[in-house]
Amino acid sequence: MYHYVRPISDSFYPKIKGLELDAFMRQLDYLQECFRPISYPEVLAAMDGSASLPEKACWLTFDDGYRDHFDFVFPELKKRGISGSFFPPAAAILNQKLLDVNAVHHILACAQSIRSLVISLNEACLSRGVSEQRLENLWLQYGHANRFDTAEVIYVKRLLQHALDEDMRNEITHELFAMVVGKSTSDFARELYMSKKDVAGLVDGGMHVGSHGAEHYWLNKLSAEAQKKDLVTSLDFLEDVGVSRESWAMCYPFGGYNDDTLSVVRELGGVVGLTTRVDTASLEKDEVLALPRFDTNDFPQ
Repeated sequence: MYHYVRPISDSFYPKIKGLELDAFMRQLDYLQECFRPISYPEVLAAMDGSASLPEKACWLTFDDGYRDHFDFVFPELKKRGISGSFFPPAAAILNQKLLDVNAVHHILACAQSIRSLVISLNEACLSRGVSEQRLENLWLQYGHANRFDTAEVIYVKRLLQHALDEDMRNEITHELFAMVVGKSTSDFARELYMSKKDVAGLVDGGMHVGSHGAEHYWLNKLSAEAQKKDLVTSLDFLEDVGVSRESWAMCYPFGGYNDDTLSVVRELGGVVGLTTRVDTASLEKDEVLALPRFDTNDFPQ
C-alpha cells in the first residue's frame, strides 16, 4: 500500500509522511528480488481457478490519485515491466477537489507545533459551539497513538476526518489550511492530483485502475444508500477513463467498510476489496472483498 511517492526532502513539504522516490526504487529492487509482483488480471485468474498465483506473489497498490503516481511511479513500473493497481477518488480527479484527508496531511506537515495546532483546532471548535466537555470526550475517544502517529496527530486527523459534523469540519479544515499552508485549497488540489487524462494514461499504459469511492468518505459511517451513490459516481468515472464495470476492484478509503459496503460492492459488480488491515492476503482464507495489505513501511527501503 503506497500513498505519497516523490522526492520529499527537497520539496515544499519536506515533513509530509511519504516515501522518497529513491527509497521507492530501492524497495522495488527488494520486492523484485524476494517476491514476484503480479497484476490485477493474475489476481482475477487465481480467483476463478484458471491459473495459480506464484509463490510469494506481491500486488502493488497505490491509493488516492496523486500526481506522484503518474509522474514518478508509473514510469518506474513501466521500465521494470510491473503492472500496479491505482485507486483514485473520483472527486479529486474530476473536480480538482482537495480531499479532507490530504488537507489534514499538509496542515500537519506544515504546522510549526502539533500542540499549537491542537489548540487552534479546539479554539475553532469552541467558537462554533462545541462545548469543552465534548472536546474532552473527543480527546478521550480519539487521542490514542497508533504505530505511525502520536495521540495528538490522531486527534487532529479524526476530528477533521469524521468526528465533527461535515460542514463544521470542512470550515475548520479550510481555515487551518489557509493559516498553516498558506494556499487556497483549489490551487493546491490542481498541484496534488492527477488529471482525468493522466488516469486514462495509466489505463492505456497497462496499469490497473480501481475504485476508491468518489468523495473518499469513511464508507462505514454512511447509510447504504449514500454508499451506493458514492460508488456509482466512482464507477461512472472509471468507465470514462476506460475501465470495465465488470470484475472491478474496490479500495476502501481509510480501510472503512461494513456489511452494507460489501453488499453494495457486490451489487455493483465488484469482486475484490482492499482494506488497511495489516496481514498477508490469502484468496483462499480471506473474504475477497476485505483483503488485508501491508504498508510500504512494513518492507525494507
